[in-house]
Amino acid sequence: MTRIYNVVLLCLAMAFFSCSEDSKEPEPIYDNSFILTFESDKTTIGHLNEKQEFTPKVYESLNENTISFSGFDKQLFLVSQNGPTYVSKLNLENLNSETEITNSQITSPSYLTMFSETKGLMISTGGRGRRRTYNLSYFDVTNGIGEKIDEISTKVLYAKSALLVDNKNVLIGDDKELKILDIDNKSIKVQLTFEDAICGIFKDKNNIIWLVTEKRTGEAKIISLNTDYSIKETVTVTVNDTTLNLFKTSMFSMSKTSNHMYWSEVATGLVYRFNTETKTIEEFANPSTNNILLTSVIREHPITKQVYVLGFEDFFDTEKSVLIIYNQDKTIFKTIKNVGNSPIDIYFSNVKYE
Repeated sequence: MTRIYNVVLLCLAMAFFSCSEDSKEPEPIYDNSFILTFESDKTTIGHLNEKQEFTPKVYESLNENTISFSGFDKQLFLVSQNGPTYVSKLNLENLNSETEITNSQITSPSYLTMFSETKGLMISTGGRGRRRTYNLSYFDVTNGIGEKIDEISTKVLYAKSALLVDNKNVLIGDDKELKILDIDNKSIKVQLTFEDAICGIFKDKNNIIWLVTEKRTGEAKIISLNTDYSIKETVTVTVNDTTLNLFKTSMFSMSKTSNHMYWSEVATGLVYRFNTETKTIEEFANPSTNNILLTSVIREHPITKQVYVLGFEDFFDTEKSVLIIYNQDKTIFKTIKNVGNSPIDIYFSNVKYE
């Protein structure tokens, strides 16, 4: 009898604790997407809610040639090439500007990577034609954008994927060299040298670091690194025994919550996908069959895993913009037209926006 009584008590206790855990309110997830448009005389942002309903121009400013978003710990930064405010920090709940940085020692700041709440690195460009340079500078919210870092060449990868923060280090794609910046002491060293330029540096959901090299001298490669940044594995980029063309302009992207890397093949416009777990490469989508003649953005949503492809229906009319949302099985979930003039970047937020 005593044994039966103890068992009943145990079951009641388990039921109580189970109900207590189940009764906890789950943290709400807000699915907001902000689309940045590239315009010479102003900055505009459109908003896509969780029902994929688009509202244009929820944010506007007079900053010119705003080229990219940058996020850090639920903070959103806007980078403008011409200013007068070069970097704006926005409140994700209402897109009000909280901080405006007007100091810059370099021309045309473009891509910001933050490694703390107040400090980061800025990629910029200068010059024209064959004299065009791509540089790297320190950034902080108090002093603005500093001068070019001497230890970095003028051929740093001009893309968001050029920099990857890994604990106390920043990995830098500097032309054909992978360089490591120690955040604490600001020392920079050359870690690896490749025969072709680096196209991007990423970290997957398993915390494995991957980098991509161009197809110029040799074949395009996707390379995984060990924790000491030595080479772990190299995958040659081929589909059906055909080597693909990969260049620095191929718009590589990868979410840190994913095991998929995406890019656009320059010659054909096809979107390809690399699985970091199976090491397989496949054609993911052909946006041209769905009215996108020129792709400008490819991003995987960190929560839904759907793939957002932004672009244009017309080469000569940038107002005819299109967003296609693909499911993981390559089917189209939704197509949204007229998402702003020249959409150039997208930011996914789980902060409630009002």
